[in-house]
Amino acid sequence: MLDPRLFTPLPPALRATLDADYLAFVRERDGEPDLRRRTLARREEWFTAMAARPAPEWAGEILDRERFGAWHRGEGALREASRLTVWLVEIARANEGEGWGVDYLLERGGFQGLGRHGGLRPRDFADLEETYHTRIFREIVRLFGLDFQLRDPPKVIQQSVKIMARLPERLSFTLLAAGEIMGTVAFLRQAENGARLFADHPAMGDRIRELLDEILVDEIGHVTYLLGSMSAWQLAIVRQVAHGYLASTQRGYPDRRRDVVEAIRHGIANYSLGLFPTRVLRRAFVPSPYWPVEVAR
Repeated sequence: MLDPRLFTPLPPALRATLDADYLAFVRERDGEPDLRRRTLARREEWFTAMAARPAPEWAGEILDRERFGAWHRGEGALREASRLTVWLVEIARANEGEGWGVDYLLERGGFQGLGRHGGLRPRDFADLEETYHTRIFREIVRLFGLDFQLRDPPKVIQQSVKIMARLPERLSFTLLAAGEIMGTVAFLRQAENGARLFADHPAMGDRIRELLDEILVDEIGHVTYLLGSMSAWQLAIVRQVAHGYLASTQRGYPDRRRDVVEAIRHGIANYSLGLFPTRVLRRAFVPSPYWPVEVAR
């Protein structure tokens, strides 16, 4: 059920401290940023620790690298692939828009200048966080002996990123929040499908859940920060913009299954942080007025 509190302006006192609160949160979570290398110290430590752990043994379906690569590139109908292959193709494609967009924006100084205006601002950290998501999706695919090169997203998505980069910040953030809302719903659906897919392979399921949780923690924080920074008129239209964004991205991915699109559309229409696992919410940036009433802190 839709949580209207997310689309109601925060009280003025909370809006006044939102930037400082978010920066305190991400500095603790991410560690020291290196703008030249586009890295975050604690994220690098996390990846190093993850690489040192043995990968779970996969005793399920044996996958064909060449066929996976062809499906990932859009060569051949995915309806001919197994459920596992379809899920992995979706994982490999999941960050095409954000991956391309973040590279484009970082070359232009990010959404808020990457420190060029005297100190890092909230979206500077969020832009750097996004660079890790493709690495996480690649780690998931590699658990099955596969790999991929991130494709350029469809032209419609590239154009939307370029528009966001040129608009005034308030308008840009409205479009960005719409995309982030759509993204959190899509990532949650992938996580839930993965949980079902690996129900009989608990070690693999646990590793994949751990990896996807890192993305969801980031993305929820991106949504709550953006919504918290918005005025009433922005909040009144942001879900409609998200629906429009979903429709435009669907034109770029005509092979996306109808049930996938409907699930994302339903999630946008009924957006609530209560959709997300409690373990994720407790690690994410969630201003107190947004905390789901049905979830204990």
